[in-house]
Amino acid sequence: MVIYNLEDLSLREMQALRKSLDFLPITGVDAMFIAILQNKINEQIKQVEEHIAQEKNEKQLELEKAIESDPSSSSPSKKK
Repeated sequence: MVIYNLEDLSLREMQALRKSLDFLPITGVDAMFIAILQNKINEQIKQVEEHIAQEKNEKQLELEKAIESDPSSSSPSKKK
């Protein structure tokens, strides 16, 4: 069995696909299929947003460490 997936989609593209699923006319058996698809896309969006937040936090921590270790830094905590 070959499994295909969509790779290299931006967060914005995933959100657009998810939003578009809200406007599809759904009847019968399609309702369950669309609900599962919406859930899968929601989970992917959540994972991407968590990854972006984690990267942002890591960069912030690296910046704070760099500032703390720089002796020429004029941070307010060193001006006492």
